[in-house]
Amino acid sequence: MLNIPEYRNYSGETKIALMDNSTVAFLEQVERAGISAKELLIGYEVILIPNWVSEEICDSIYRKNFIESLVADGLPIYFIAEENYTDLANGEEGNLYKIVFAAVSTLAAMRSYLHRHVEKSDPLDMEEYAIWLSNMYQNWPLSIITTKSGREKKKNAGEISLTILAEVFSWYYPNIESITMYTQDRDSYDYQTNARNYLRDTFKNQVSVDVSYKSNDFLLCQMYRKGMITLNQVNDLRNDERVVVYTNNREDKSVALATKKTNNQEFIKLLQDVNVQIIF
Repeated sequence: MLNIPEYRNYSGETKIALMDNSTVAFLEQVERAGISAKELLIGYEVILIPNWVSEEICDSIYRKNFIESLVADGLPIYFIAEENYTDLANGEEGNLYKIVFAAVSTLAAMRSYLHRHVEKSDPLDMEEYAIWLSNMYQNWPLSIITTKSGREKKKNAGEISLTILAEVFSWYYPNIESITMYTQDRDSYDYQTNARNYLRDTFKNQVSVDVSYKSNDFLLCQMYRKGMITLNQVNDLRNDERVVVYTNNREDKSVALATKKTNNQEFIKLLQDVNVQIIF
């Protein structure tokens, strides 16, 4: 486990960040390149890492040490146990079940598990949230891979946990100014946007807080335009060709939204174009 403090109760924070393993791996790489990753995380009142994500981080001693060093440097990074999400949802376990279902609504195996093992004809007969959630994790319906350390890596568990947490904060705490998800995994984006649409009927009388994203490519753009890294360093830190979502301001003042698979040469051209804003 990460040797960092645990987050138990909402204390009025208005600027919240949620962090995925994919971003931790990237930021650790940034730090090893001699660039201050801490600068990219300043300004949040709390930075949360769900326990399921924490387990993935601890598969690497480098990632584990990196996060613990950021805490030692004063960043407000905490882990949060998924079983404690009920406290954030004011104990409303019926709504919390709906949030969990919404988070996995695009995954047939997860939906089937919830229908067969969790749902009851009378919601009052359902087991306590902490019990059925723990059972779901222990009997994970998606694929499982055993890591070199012997841990069972459960497909999409971290992304699902982040989505649930984002939606709890979004619907229950309207005074939050920003919820920012740090992830390179496009599944997290898809799960959260689908969950948001699914939950509108559940919380029809409430206004949700929008969730924003900072992918690794967004962070590369941010670092380059702030003068933190050179184009050569961009090339070194971006290890694969991948899909980028961005906007492009046109001469007629319109804004084009583009989704394009880009190699490093194409990505660097986007960074140099002042009319381009990287979204994901």
